[in-house]
Amino acid sequence: MTETTSTEAPKEASAPVVAQHAATLKALPFSDISDFEDASRGFLGTLENARITSAQGRVVWSLEPYGFLSDPEAPPTVDPSLWRQSRLNMNHGIFEVVPGVYQVRGLDIANMTLIEADTGVIVVDTLTSIEGARAAMELYFKQRPPARGGRDLHPHPHRPLGRRARRAR
Repeated sequence: MTETTSTEAPKEASAPVVAQHAATLKALPFSDISDFEDASRGFLGTLENARITSAQGRVVWSLEPYGFLSDPEAPPTVDPSLWRQSRLNMNHGIFEVVPGVYQVRGLDIANMTLIEADTGVIVVDTLTSIEGARAAMELYFKQRPPARGGRDLHPHPHRPLGRRARRAR
């Protein structure tokens, strides 16, 4: 993960952009915060800043560069609805969806779903990196008792890396 910083000052929003964003604020129910409550429902725990490093210390994933999203108000250059959606995506960690079904969110561009079955845990989507998958599984096992086995389901055959992370546990 590479982080770049710019020394250029941000450009001002043009009048049409400001007008469009004002119309968006009027048209959508931004005072309704139930989506923030929904996004955090079932929260069990997380890693600080969702920071994941490799064995060599390289940062593989982190939400630290997105800290600017803590501001509830979108800057004039950003669509308010997109800003709100980005803020919702900052909810990271492990969540209980329903009893026996858990999701690890925000530790990767994808979400990992874990389904507790009688014979073990079914892992749906093992994420895009070994380190991310390992961190997700560690977070799960920190909150849940060890399983008696398990099975991986790979809805994305181009991302099989998580199998190695689960086995390395």
